[in-house]
Amino acid sequence: MVVRFAILLGSLFLLWTFAERAVLDPLMETVRNRGGYERVSGHRDAIASASVESGVDPYLLAGIVFAESSGRVNAQSDAKAMGLMQLMMPTAVEQALKLGLNSPSKSDLLTNPELNIRLGSNYFAWVLKHEGQEVERSLVAYNAGRGRLRGWIEEAGSYEAWREGRLAAGKSSTLTYASRVLAARNVFRERGLFEPPASLPEEPPSQP
Repeated sequence: MVVRFAILLGSLFLLWTFAERAVLDPLMETVRNRGGYERVSGHRDAIASASVESGVDPYLLAGIVFAESSGRVNAQSDAKAMGLMQLMMPTAVEQALKLGLNSPSKSDLLTNPELNIRLGSNYFAWVLKHEGQEVERSLVAYNAGRGRLRGWIEEAGSYEAWREGRLAAGKSSTLTYASRVLAARNVFRERGLFEPPASLPEEPPSQP
């Protein structure tokens, strides 16, 4: 009897744990995302400036920053990508030279948000140009590398065939990444992040 009661309690505990996670996990993801949106919004001016220079939609750039680093200036990956736009050092150096800037240090990429966003935005503009201005394809190339994407395309026969194959398999971290960028872009657009602030109505002249 005691054993059955213990088993019952254990089962109830497991059910409660799974039910609690089913409720809390989406909520926690929402909270984490909210923090990410707020952090990225804090870099509004740097993103807007980089958008003007690179010609890339500022909302798309904000989406990339969100997906890459969740707006954390000092973000680092296991692959040694750094900063808000998760730049690899060779890419950062190449873009800096193109812009007539000094080669950045690791510290620069992890502490200077304006520089990181500027270099990453100009790099993405280059990727976008060389991937036929196709946004999703360019995001995949930015995330995985153009060389890897080119290999996947050659193996599948076309980008569309590769994409369909990944969707049919039900898994693709790069397509998931692209979807996350585009979803974040839409959120920032809905929030009007780069819209000019509404002007206050003029006060009527005071009566003498």
